[in-house]
Amino acid sequence: MTDLEGLHARAAETLDIAEPWVRRAFEAVPRHEFVPGTVWVVDGGVYQPIRRADDPERWARMVYDPAQAIAIQVDDGAPDPAGGDVPTSSISAPAAVVTMLAELDLRPGHRVLEIGAGTGYNAALLAERVGVERVTTLEIDPDVADGARVALHRAGYGGVTVLEADGEQGWRSGAPYDRLVATASVTSIPWPWVAQVRPGGLILAPFRTTFCSHGLARLTVSEGRAEGRFAGAVTFMAVRGQRARPRIDAVFSTEAWEESRESKADLDVAVLADPHAEFAVGLRLADVAHWPQDGGHWWCSRDSWAYATDGAVHQWGPRNLADETAQALAWWEGAGRPELFDFGLTVTTHGHRVWLGDPSGAWPLPAA
Repeated sequence: MTDLEGLHARAAETLDIAEPWVRRAFEAVPRHEFVPGTVWVVDGGVYQPIRRADDPERWARMVYDPAQAIAIQVDDGAPDPAGGDVPTSSISAPAAVVTMLAELDLRPGHRVLEIGAGTGYNAALLAERVGVERVTTLEIDPDVADGARVALHRAGYGGVTVLEADGEQGWRSGAPYDRLVATASVTSIPWPWVAQVRPGGLILAPFRTTFCSHGLARLTVSEGRAEGRFAGAVTFMAVRGQRARPRIDAVFSTEAWEESRESKADLDVAVLADPHAEFAVGLRLADVAHWPQDGGHWWCSRDSWAYATDGAVHQWGPRNLADETAQALAWWEGAGRPELFDFGLTVTTHGHRVWLGDPSGAWPLPAA
């Protein structure tokens, strides 16, 4: 018989959670009550279902693996019979969950708006700190929202308010909130979030650029703005209204390849394995996607492409994206290799400004 309680206790010990209330909440909330009986894992390049009824031991180990996020939905709930392509809802890895909760500075009595109910697990952890009646969680997918409601009731947190809504718009009727926490990443902080949090309140949101998927913005709200530093490197699925997937099929033709500009690579792409370097380049090239593939590296923007491998670079379109990356890396090196924690973000009704060191050193983010 699967020892869920033992796995739960070992996960708590492995995580070594420093914030006392977060540790108490993690120990109190049975994570397995929030994970559906069918989850999705990559097998053969596609997502395939794993069913608790078929392999309860594997399912349980996944649930309490401190570093593992688990996909609970793929392709918005309509995967191909041969397998799913893209995960579209998940329960976050315990390590990411407790990291974000520790950054939230949550106090008893706070009113919390959560963007992205998912399984309902994070809402239950929040409720352990502030009470079920003070947590509102929004979920855009009706099936996922229903699943969260069922799980929260089953686990004893039925007083949490679960609403089917577009999280980017927040929930005005419950404002103002003391804390707003997102469990999906954004490339820009929606202004309704700022408007619905009281002055002195906090917004905690996974933040990504097209170039770099990891980041965590921790912003304090004041009159007419939200401002703060990046507090960590976490990667979450994007909110549905800010999804973007690069397409490379247009360049896979002999004609397109012959039209590319070829040059020697004056770029050490290995440096991008440093998460701080990738983050910094992403802030400067926020509209450029980059990913390694088959021993090479691809870049794309709305109108340009680049591919680098074996010391050569091929580039298409009006921009030289590999060159821009090299310039951004040179800037990062010249600035003393700052870490992501050295950067910050200011949000106003006029847009975003990212900065290094203090808010006076700012430049505008390119349009996402």
